[in-house]
Amino acid sequence: MTLSRRLALGAAGALVALAALPLAATAASAHDQLVSADPLDGTTVDSLDEITLQFNNAPLGLENSNLVRVIGPDGRYYETGCPTLAGPVVSAPLELGGAGEYEVQWRVVSSDGHPIAENYSFSYEPASDIQAGLGSETPLCGDAAAPSAGAEPGADGADGEAAAEQSRAQETASPVNGLWIGVGVGGFALLAVGAAVFLILRRPRPRE
Repeated sequence: MTLSRRLALGAAGALVALAALPLAATAASAHDQLVSADPLDGTTVDSLDEITLQFNNAPLGLENSNLVRVIGPDGRYYETGCPTLAGPVVSAPLELGGAGEYEVQWRVVSSDGHPIAENYSFSYEPASDIQAGLGSETPLCGDAAAPSAGAEPGADGADGEAAAEQSRAQETASPVNGLWIGVGVGGFALLAVGAAVFLILRRPRPRE
């Protein structure tokens, strides 16, 4: 193997290792995502007593951090209990009112410590013999503001302040942790490529 070929091989290995560094850091710090919901966005249901949201990872169970609200066509709130967390699944009980379009507002604290939120809607067309729920003028859990990915979770009382502080600590630590994971992966890849190049360079040339 010529000297120029050896240098090219070493440079290629170093580039591969450096390219793996930002990719690993990005993957380590990615937010959770909603993967399924019941009901789904844009669907129509004739009965519903619970809304279920499933994420790709388990959200953090901080006090007052996870919110699910269901707003009817009359502007009233029809969730009958605060959301519960079971692994990657967040659910909340409902008692829907009259027929029409309902808006779902949800917010959770991602496993990386960042709040994520989304709104979507579904339609409700109950049978005539189903008793309509009364709903409430204000949300059962949390304050009256809509869940927002930019808002700090847990805004109610001392427990809310503690939850917000814990979430801020998670947010600060997560990018740093992701970066160090990426550095470790990239460094390992660089060492592996370097060892392979070293072995190739040490391989004896065939005698002429």
